Amino acid sequence: MKDIYCLPGTMCDEGLWQFTQPLLGNVNLKHVVLPEVDTLDGIVEALSLLLPNEPIHLLGFSMGGYLASAFALKYPERIKQLMVVSNAAQGLLEREVVQRKQALNWVLRHGYKGIPKKKAIAMLGNHNKNSDFIIQVIQAMDARLGERVFVQQLSSSLDRPSLLSQLEKSSIDLCFCVGEEDVLVPLETFKLLESNARFLCSTVKHCGHMIPLEQPVWFAQKLIAFFRFE
Repeated sequence: MKDIYCLPGTMCDEGLWQFTQPLLGNVNLKHVVLPEVDTLDGIVEALSLLLPNEPIHLLGFSMGGYLASAFALKYPERIKQLMVVSNAAQGLLEREVVQRKQALNWVLRHGYKGIPKKKAIAMLGNHNKNSDFIIQVIQAMDARLGERVFVQQLSSSLDRPSLLSQLEKSSIDLCFCVGEEDVLVPLETFKLLESNARFLCSTVKHCGHMIPLEQPVWFAQKLIAFFRFE
């Protein structure tokens, strides 16, 4: 098998890859559970103990994309190729930081009741907002991980310095994949990525933040086209 190590996003588990894996033949998406550590630096350090020492193909989705970028910058000798999905290796939008702080405060006072359906719908492109099946997948992943992981992941990832300039100066073989209707990747950032000759940037129409669930065929094709196996 040809392995791609996959870091998921906030409140995502191996269910994130369920539509894509069957389309990949002998390419295996190896899901990596994000370490439950209190800081991003600590998570990256913990990943260094989980991931192979030899160079790997690494994929990160959403927060996992930021972590994959940080890992690749710290351990470039352990990376063959890096794909960052639904993330631009930058800090959270200010409105997202505010929403997450409010969510954390609510959960600490009242407990976690799971991701609201409205929040799940907001992460999808217009074409998929009425897809109860995709929404149920998002809610099921969230339910399996639960309150402890929710608090840990949100509190540890609020402060995210931009990594773009460091990635631009690096020699890492890097591809960004972004949905054209992703509300978490601003239009100006999307254009910045597209216009930078250093980065390979692929965009998918009729898609929001959840590329692996919304556009699995397109995503599988991009994985096969980008990652080179000996």
